[in-house]
Amino acid sequence: METYSHSFFTWALGKHGVKAGRAVGIAGAVGAALPDLPAFAGAAYYVGADYLRDRWGAMHSEGILDSIYFTGPFGATGSALHSAVPVMLLLILYRVLGLGRRDTRRILLWFLLGWFGHTIADFLTHVDDTQPLFWPISDWEWSSPVSYYNSTYYGREFFLVSHGLMLLTIAGLLVKRISARRKSSDGAPDKG
Repeated sequence: METYSHSFFTWALGKHGVKAGRAVGIAGAVGAALPDLPAFAGAAYYVGADYLRDRWGAMHSEGILDSIYFTGPFGATGSALHSAVPVMLLLILYRVLGLGRRDTRRILLWFLLGWFGHTIADFLTHVDDTQPLFWPISDWEWSSPVSYYNSTYYGREFFLVSHGLMLLTIAGLLVKRISARRKSSDGAPDKG
């Protein structure tokens, strides 16, 4: 999935789905974006100077893409953040150490859940650019039958469904907000 999709769905679930509040929604959205930050840094590192010379022509090189996502200095960090192992260990530590007692607003928990959700969603929506789910314990990778972008593997359909769900969510939230404002203005005393 696109980084913004991971963040949007986690934000919507935390803030509006379970109604845990604004801070939880933001923490979940930030956690959901975390695994893709090394790719952004890699793109700036590898493509930045080349982009100034030949615009997006630099991005058409498989070597550049491989360096950004897998083999370059940011590749190992990207693999670690896309692995379920570190985030599962942190979730276990959260539970074992009783951090929930200190994390009364559940901000840390939602940050970790956003990260974990990103990892699972990518596992289910990557075909030819997979990351090992249990890295560094195992290099095993699974190629999903559905891609979030490759039209050969239902990428267009996935795009339409995921973005359609985002639009429906936004529309639902707008309707809810407008309805709440109408109710509050109907019940307000006359100022005239």
